[in-house]
Amino acid sequence: MGWSLGLSLGPGGVGSAVGLSGGGVHLIGAFPTIARAVHAATQAASGPATRVVLVHPAGLTVDELGRHLGDLALAGLDVDGIQLRTDVEVLHAVTGHRVLLVDADRDLIAAHPGRTSRFEADRLAALVAKHPHDTTVALTGHPETRDRYHVAARDYAPLLVERPALAALALQIPDTTALVSTPRTAGALRRRPPVLPVLAAIPVIMVLLLLLLL
Repeated sequence: MGWSLGLSLGPGGVGSAVGLSGGGVHLIGAFPTIARAVHAATQAASGPATRVVLVHPAGLTVDELGRHLGDLALAGLDVDGIQLRTDVEVLHAVTGHRVLLVDADRDLIAAHPGRTSRFEADRLAALVAKHPHDTTVALTGHPETRDRYHVAARDYAPLLVERPALAALALQIPDTTALVSTPRTAGALRRRPPVLPVLAAIPVIMVLLLLLLL
């Protein structure tokens, strides 16, 4: 029977969850490496996973994401078919609301579809004020780190989010919903269309024209 694998990246490690056919979604736990997270999940199921979802922090660079995908390949997964979601994208789809995620570990505010800004209490207040009735403020990070952020966001009753749990939440979201369009895949990330020769030649043509005008 097919099963699904959910993984969630974070500064404290990697969350792992499995979705079993007819058995719901189960959070396996948090692990220090991707390899251990994948191994633990495969012990709870049989055969290869038919769906893999990787949840990563909003604002992660392509190079950083590429390194994680390399670790997944080393763990034996078919990287091209892995679905990529940001943490705030998952929360947006689950809650049905506009989500502002305060990331205490990175001192950031993340908003769907992945915009990030440095955390400031005034900045958070201004973002909430734009859509006060349909905005959910969420807070993630190590408990020892997030206390001061919790105080700063207390007026908005922040939803506490443990990063490992995002691995399980991501598996509860269909591949395509009204809130989440066709998911990005690691394969699409690697297969970017080449630059057209005409577009590549435009800077050269402009230089030649400038030389003729001198």
